[in-house]
Amino acid sequence: MTHHESHPVAVVGMSAIMPDAPSGDAFWHNITAGRYSISPTPADRWDQALYYDEDHRVPDKTYSTIGGWVREFDWNPAAWRLPLPPMVAAQMDESQRWAISAARAALTDAGWPGWPVDSDRVAVILGNALGGEKHYQSSMRIRFPEMLRRLEQSATLATLAPDTREHIIEETRRGYLDNVFPITEDTMPGELANVIAGRVANLFNLRGMNYTTDAACASGLAALNSAVAGLVDHQFDAVVTGGIDHNMGVEAFVKFCKIGALSATGTRPFDAGADGFVMGEGAALFVLKRLEDAECDGDRVYAVVLGIGGSSDGKGKGITAPNPVGQQLSVQRAWERAGVDPSTAGAVEAHGTSTRVGDASELASLAAVFGASGAAPGSIALGSVKSNIGHLKAAAGAAGLFKMVRSLHEKQLPPSLNFADPNPNVDWDTLPFAVTTELRPWPEPKNDVRRGGVSAFGFGGTNFHVVVEEHVPGRHRPPHLPRAKFPPPPEQEPARPPLSARRRRPCAAPSFSVAATTPISPPRCRLPWPRPAPASHPRALRRTRRWPPRPSGPSSTTPTRRTSRRSSPSSPKPSPRATPRRSGCCVSRASSSGADLPPRSPSSTLGRARSTSTC
Repeated sequence: MTHHESHPVAVVGMSAIMPDAPSGDAFWHNITAGRYSISPTPADRWDQALYYDEDHRVPDKTYSTIGGWVREFDWNPAAWRLPLPPMVAAQMDESQRWAISAARAALTDAGWPGWPVDSDRVAVILGNALGGEKHYQSSMRIRFPEMLRRLEQSATLATLAPDTREHIIEETRRGYLDNVFPITEDTMPGELANVIAGRVANLFNLRGMNYTTDAACASGLAALNSAVAGLVDHQFDAVVTGGIDHNMGVEAFVKFCKIGALSATGTRPFDAGADGFVMGEGAALFVLKRLEDAECDGDRVYAVVLGIGGSSDGKGKGITAPNPVGQQLSVQRAWERAGVDPSTAGAVEAHGTSTRVGDASELASLAAVFGASGAAPGSIALGSVKSNIGHLKAAAGAAGLFKMVRSLHEKQLPPSLNFADPNPNVDWDTLPFAVTTELRPWPEPKNDVRRGGVSAFGFGGTNFHVVVEEHVPGRHRPPHLPRAKFPPPPEQEPARPPLSARRRRPCAAPSFSVAATTPISPPRCRLPWPRPAPASHPRALRRTRRWPPRPSGPSSTTPTRRTSRRSSPSSPKPSPRATPRRSGCCVSRASSSGADLPPRSPSSTLGRARSTSTC
């Protein structure tokens, strides 16, 4: 197996909105308690009398009416002081409301808004497919005149008196349109998939990149892949990511039933009685930061993302048929990128959709990777959160990741439900996995840490697998960057680099070269006037245009910004402060090439220290 350099990423915040669980803590409680959250279709979603028929061959009907339904969640934008007018909120699909609520909970869990991360450096990358259910209803309203025209052309209706015909047509029109929301300027943005991420960035004033990813049932992990890549590349310093799915309308039921994919009886991954998947809905979101930054900021770290692997099925039996080769490649690539051996895994959260052939095919792919690495039979705990809440489609991978991250953080292995009669298409005696059927502690490995993998495979032959491990402080800290336990003596504190040249740096030893770490990412603090910057600096010209030129010196009558915030040029240079200053999340002890900056005034908002502790 080829190993790559690992770039660990920390999960510092998380939240969920799930069936029978309006919050992340409630969801984790349901998982550990073994709660089964599958129920019949609520009456306010769609009318079973109109669309149900147990005969699979009847056109335009569904033979399944069960699912995992979100019935409540926290929603109070006025109390949260979000600039969201009620008329705009009324036109938003439920998926956008879930995104806003879950993102706020995840950000708060990560320490927002009082955290040391610049909002300009926070991204929002979410997984979603089809947007939600609202666009079906708006399309029907817009196309309703076509149905009325068919009614007017009815031969039977033509036999009636003109006044009667008009009354029938008008009653039909009013009866439908009066019960459907109107089309306004807020309708389209309220139902677009990309606006799910845009709402979060807009309402929470996050200016990093925002977009959604659509990889069908792997959308959540596809978003995670982009989020981790952006962090590693220093495109942003924190990111809200995960998956959201609100697509449980009758349209989805009928179409999946015509494929023959749904179960009418229940969800039971890996069991002999598996006869199809049960749809679910919900959201699972995470806040990620580079591990070195999270440790530097003193964040609580739930777990560490080590690597993600992705693949396509390539040529196979069909566009919707899974290909074991593609699945195996995604798993193998994830562990290669993580730089660890698959045999060190203690648990795997499988895609596990509860189809007899699909489950057996996935387990064969997993066994080809983990078995080849030397994992003993039955040594790795196996589960699928779909046994609790059904298949969340675009949010399926995010739901599985939530379960794995909390399992690592709590050091517990939750049960996978409804596994009574093992799938006969699987050789369980030689398989390196064993389905966990009851809650138990996650044993601590010898000479290693707890570690697991999560899979998500989607329509169209797209596959993702992610490797996560428990957080052990300092475990991934580069040896050449030891954590400074105490500040250096005042006489040894070097001069600060120019503000225009600063960036977010990892915790470092007392001396390093500023030139080697300068232009990788933009500075984290914005000054109300431009500072002198090298001509090559990407923000130098833009800042000069945005703000008035900095005063050349103090006025004789009126104090300028410079005199009010900093010492005048003629004042003697004060001695270095004993307490080291922070740059980004860490103590700044860098020496610049010629920069000589006086210390900030204690009254300056820019110079106000967040903490006296050091990294």
